Amino acid sequence: MVVRLGQRLSPRPEPKRPRAPVWTGLRNQFNFSERTSQTLNNGHKERGTMTEPPPSVEYAGQSTQWEMFDAYVEDQDRKREAERKAKKVSKGGEAGKKSEQAGPAESSIHGAAMTHASKILERMVNQNTYDDITHDFKFWEDASDLYREGEGTLLPLWKFYNERTKRKHVTAVKWNPEYPDLFAVGYGSFDFMKQGVGFLCLYSLKNPSFPEFSCQTDSGLLCLDWHPQHSSVLCVGLYDGTVAVYDTRAKKAAPIFQSTVKKGKHTDPVWEVRGIRN
Repeated sequence: MVVRLGQRLSPRPEPKRPRAPVWTGLRNQFNFSERTSQTLNNGHKERGTMTEPPPSVEYAGQSTQWEMFDAYVEDQDRKREAERKAKKVSKGGEAGKKSEQAGPAESSIHGAAMTHASKILERMVNQNTYDDITHDFKFWEDASDLYREGEGTLLPLWKFYNERTKRKHVTAVKWNPEYPDLFAVGYGSFDFMKQGVGFLCLYSLKNPSFPEFSCQTDSGLLCLDWHPQHSSVLCVGLYDGTVAVYDTRAKKAAPIFQSTVKKGKHTDPVWEVRGIRN
């Protein structure tokens, strides 16, 4: 480099630099901190399902004019009947409704409800009549039985009697398997030269004065037995070879089954019948 005397050296000008952007917002000059952070974003997930469409059913119908008319008439009749019942209840009240269900006065006197009530009343009267015997049956014990080896005292309690079975022999007696106070008695004749009709009677300890059930058979009754499962079914055997089955709950005193000559019955006396459990 050549320097000439008498000339002043001037510094070389520096190149201009771009200025940084100036933040114009207000900052807290006392407690200020600036930080940057970057978090990890979860990736997008896709989930898809596929199901079978529900089964569809197609239903088609056809309605004609007369069908709509019949339905309309039935609906009107039903509404009129409901209105008629509502008016009847409002006029008569509960008493009128009960009287309609009960029916006329004759049915309330001679109906099944009156029969049941009369039977209960009769049993109550008999229990009052035989009150001493009933207590003896439940609680009586003979103190002298302690001093008798192998022997006891026999105390007679009730005597069952029916006017229709007069001059008949008691041929069979069987207690009911379900009701311990009920037993069946068969009447016939052991004099085979003088045979006649027989009788079947059911007696209860609740009413010793009259049988609970009674019916007449065409021949003398020789044996009987209850069904072990159905306590109301009773089978009897007669002298002429007939076997009959009775349902003691029935209102009519007639057998529900009876062997006849057409069914091939035998003609010898039936000495024993036995009910078998199914």
